[in-house]
Amino acid sequence: MAKSSRTIKKVGVLGASGNMGSLSGGIFAQADIECVFFARSLDKATAGLEAAVGQARSDVLRKYIKAASYDDLEKEIPTCDWIFEGLAEDMAIKNEFFAKIEKYKKPDAIVSTVSSGLSIRKMGEGRNENFRKNFMGTHFYNPPGKLPANELIFHPDVPKETREFVYDFCEKVLRRVNIITEDTAAFAGNRIGFQLLNDAAIYAEKHGVDKIDYLLGPYTGRALAPLATIDLVGLDVHKAIVDNVVAHVKDERIDTYKMPAYMQKMIEQGMLGRKARGKGGYFNRDAEKNKTTLNIADLTFAPTKKEKIDWVEKTKQEIQEGMYPRAIELIKNAPGEEGKIVRYFILGYVAYSFARIGEVTPEADGIHGIDRVMSSGFSWLPPSGWVDLMGGVKETCAQIEKAGLAVPAQLKGIKEKGKLCRIADVSKFLAGR
Repeated sequence: MAKSSRTIKKVGVLGASGNMGSLSGGIFAQADIECVFFARSLDKATAGLEAAVGQARSDVLRKYIKAASYDDLEKEIPTCDWIFEGLAEDMAIKNEFFAKIEKYKKPDAIVSTVSSGLSIRKMGEGRNENFRKNFMGTHFYNPPGKLPANELIFHPDVPKETREFVYDFCEKVLRRVNIITEDTAAFAGNRIGFQLLNDAAIYAEKHGVDKIDYLLGPYTGRALAPLATIDLVGLDVHKAIVDNVVAHVKDERIDTYKMPAYMQKMIEQGMLGRKARGKGGYFNRDAEKNKTTLNIADLTFAPTKKEKIDWVEKTKQEIQEGMYPRAIELIKNAPGEEGKIVRYFILGYVAYSFARIGEVTPEADGIHGIDRVMSSGFSWLPPSGWVDLMGGVKETCAQIEKAGLAVPAQLKGIKEKGKLCRIADVSKFLAGR
């Protein structure tokens, strides 16, 4: 490949007062690239600058970032090599600003959106040819300082040389883990991750919040239990993602994407999770700062129960001691309804991930793009890592059937050739706590 003549010396960040805009913009500044942070006011842009400095824990970033308001777009955008849009997930708002960018930007300037699921093709509708040839999704995961995944969703009109330049730049300069992703609702990571999160919310209505997060805690291959993850993300953000999928997707598990009615009530009452100070979400704190848990039936809080099940505790102990095969055998043979729930979620995650090959990521990538986004974007044990831990393709398929789930052809058709997963040391995603 011939070396590109493009250079990225200056980046304009729109929506820099928001979390994703400011922190994503900070990644460019950490690469010693001049940045202009745009917001509704200079004060809001300055607050975004401070957030970027906080993420890097370095005052050096201040010399690379300039705060500006949207009144400065006409002056600053023509000098930018990359315009990085981090505005609200609202097509009308994005289109309003894309029209301005289209008017002011120089011909070879890249325009990208950090959208987590809106259609790249639709956002390009009505834009001129030059805009479309330089337009793409660069979905950084939050917080980008800790989660390096970057879903790259190129508009169909983007030429090969531009795709290669952006991929190379994001990987080598911004130190992102790139995943080429199709232009589908929620792209790859959120499509798979939020299926499990929403299904956990459905199960919580019957089994209780404490029990579900205990059963599906870090020992099952994720940094944070699912309902605690929804609290971290925010119930309003969760709703936007799952509603988008339900509106645009039909697949074998779409019913598990339909948000339970109690969550809508929580949203209406402002119970959005960690950001809703005092109101909480699935979890809260009482007057003495003790942790409390949501009672779904009446949306009140009670002291958090310290769940304890013998086989779960034994599994955690085996993980702590590095005895991973023993831990997996305990999960495979765990008794009762609790054992069935854990296997249903682990194996359902594996099956759903493999079934998305060729839909959310290119078929040629196999499971490996999905593995990268789930490990680098969610800090979850990648699906092919579970296949290896379970004993290989044949054994995993048998376990999926035993759990009453459909075995995807994309998994069943894999020829056994040793380890499937390319992510190093997947055991680091299993926590014995």
